[in-house]
Amino acid sequence: MNKKIPVRLKKEPLIEAVWEIRFTSIKPFVADLLPGLVFKALPGKYPNLVRLPSADIPAPIVENDPKFRYVPKIRLEGENQAVQIGEHVVSLSCRRPYSGWKTFSKDIRTLMAIVRDTGLIDRLERFSLKYIDLIDLEQPPSVNCLNVELKMGEYEIATRPVQLRTEIKEGNLIHIIQIVSPAEASIPGESGKVSGVLLDIDSIRPMKQNESWTDVDNDLDLVHLSSKNMFFNLLKPDTIKKLGPEYEEQ
Repeated sequence: MNKKIPVRLKKEPLIEAVWEIRFTSIKPFVADLLPGLVFKALPGKYPNLVRLPSADIPAPIVENDPKFRYVPKIRLEGENQAVQIGEHVVSLSCRRPYSGWKTFSKDIRTLMAIVRDTGLIDRLERFSLKYIDLIDLEQPPSVNCLNVELKMGEYEIATRPVQLRTEIKEGNLIHIIQIVSPAEASIPGESGKVSGVLLDIDSIRPMKQNESWTDVDNDLDLVHLSSKNMFFNLLKPDTIKKLGPEYEEQ
């Protein structure tokens, strides 16, 4: 991709950003031990502890059923960010207003160091960055705002209801892209729901057997840049212009 990438957008379409890491551990009850350790290490940052419904699923089912293996059991909430913890997963989410990559990546690395230093994790399986955006530039919503061509036989379906999921491999990354139009979402600080085109990009970095937390740290910014490039590559130039792009000064 050769076009210039904005630093930020004045009309922020981002609903939520999520960093997630999946792992294995030979130690039992990771989801019971980790929340207290994270809470203690970050006093006051995530003051609200919420026990999720999945916490009641029996351990044998969690271990043997892929649908539940990576489901979080506990959520620590604070302002517009939350840490979620399960037996084989830890994630950090940031809702609108997005704090920006500089701040979000710092919080990710802080959480990484805390989890690493507990010694509860034996092997890292993968980490990912997911960005969920809702583009509400026109009504009724249409995927014409995206750099996507959709046609079935003789039927143009850009203005019809659409649900699309695909995977794009890029080097050692896998981008899972989902598009839904029309879609609705509740935006903090705004009354009612907003309708638009949902663009969900989940950029996954699988981990090899011999890779460690150092590799996660080293590749975190690269995964973010790849995800950001993918996002802007999927927007038409006119859409980017309407979102109010701001660029770095040369």
